[in-house]
Amino acid sequence: EWLEAADCRAELLQHLKEQVPQIFCLKKELSPPEEEELTQRRLLHPLECFLFGEDPQEGRQKLQQGSASSQLCGRVFKEGETVYSCDCAIDPTCVLCMDCFQDSVHKNHRYKMHASSGGGFCDCGDVEAWKVGPCCSKHDPGAAAAMDEAVLEPELHERAKKLFRVLLRYVTDFLVWEENFELPAELQPRVKDNAYYCVLYNDEHHSYDHVIYTLQRSVNCDQAEAQTHTTLIDKEQGRRAVKRGTLRSCQQAKDLIRSNSEHISLQPLRVEILHATVMAHQTFALRLGSWFQKIIGYSGFRQAFCQVALEPNADRDRPCLISRLMLHDARMYKARKIVHELIFGSMLMDSDFKRLFAIEFTRHYKQLQKDFISDDHERSISITALSVQIFTVP
Repeated sequence: EWLEAADCRAELLQHLKEQVPQIFCLKKELSPPEEEELTQRRLLHPLECFLFGEDPQEGRQKLQQGSASSQLCGRVFKEGETVYSCDCAIDPTCVLCMDCFQDSVHKNHRYKMHASSGGGFCDCGDVEAWKVGPCCSKHDPGAAAAMDEAVLEPELHERAKKLFRVLLRYVTDFLVWEENFELPAELQPRVKDNAYYCVLYNDEHHSYDHVIYTLQRSVNCDQAEAQTHTTLIDKEQGRRAVKRGTLRSCQQAKDLIRSNSEHISLQPLRVEILHATVMAHQTFALRLGSWFQKIIGYSGFRQAFCQVALEPNADRDRPCLISRLMLHDARMYKARKIVHELIFGSMLMDSDFKRLFAIEFTRHYKQLQKDFISDDHERSISITALSVQIFTVP
C-alpha cells in the first residue's frame, strides 16, 4: 500500500501516528523484551518490508552476498578503551583499535598505547591518516574493492531515499522537539488523553545523593527506586520519567522537585512535563536512531542515508537535516551520542561525503563553539569534538 500510495510520506506517518502511542509510554509499562518485540513486529518489520520490497531477511542476504567488508574500520571508542598511536601517523590524533593494531605493520614500530576518552574512532583504512601502512590485513583495499562498487539497484536506492527522507526527518524533528504538550499536525491524535510525564534531566551541578534525596521527598519513591532513576539518568538516558499522571499531579511533582533541590544547591534540577504521546514519539525516534546505525552498515544504504542527511532544505533559510541535529547538540540530552555515532557510521566512512559534511560542520562551527561554551557537559560528548576528525586532515 505504501509503495503505491500517491503520498507515501503521509501513509508512513499515519502508521507511526497509530502504532507508536500503542507501544511506548503506556499506563501499564511493558517489560523491555515485550516492548522490543512489539517494536520489531509492528514498526520496524513493516518499514523494512517497504525498504527491501520483499522479505527483509532475503533482502539482507542478497546485500551481504554482493558486498565485502569496508576498507575503513570506523570502530567508535568507548571511554577507557585501549587505543594505539604510532610514529607513522600524520598527527597524534590518528589511532588504531586493538584488533586493527594487532593485524597491522605498526605493532613492529615505535608505538604508544593509551586509554581513549571516548567518542573518537579507529583510523584504520584512512590513507589520509598514515604515512605508511594505512590498512591492517582485514581492511586491505585489495579485499575491499568489491565493497566500494556495491551499488544498490536503482529501485532499491530510490525506495531507500524515499524512506530515509521520512524517517530521518521524523528522528530530527523529535530529537530537537521543544513543544512539551503538542505534536506536529500530521501526528496529532484525534483524542488527547490527560496523561503526562514528569521528566527529570541530567545535569552536572547535583551529586547522586542530592538527586536521590530530592526524589524520595518529591515523588514518594523509596531509596532503591530513587537510585535506579538517578543511575539511568546519569549513565544511559540523560533523562527519565519519574512520575506518570494527570497534568496537575505532574505539575505538583515538578514544583516539589525544584523546591527540594534548590535547598541543596542554588540551582534547581531541570525538570519538564511532557505529554505521553510526545514522550512516546521521542522514545521511538531514539530507537530509530539505533535502527539506522544497523541499516547503514550496508554501503549502498549508507550512501542513500548521506545523500538524504545532506540534502539542501527546500526552505533555503533552514539547514539540512544533519546540520539541524548538530545545531541542537548542546540542548540534546544523551540522545546526542546516537547522533554522533550516526555521523561516524555514515559521513566519516566515505571520503566524498566526509568532505561535504566538513563543509556543513565548518559553516556552523562558530555557533557550535558558542553553544559548547554555555553547555555544562563534557567536551568528549560535544559535537565540537568532531573537529579532531575534520580539521586535522592535511
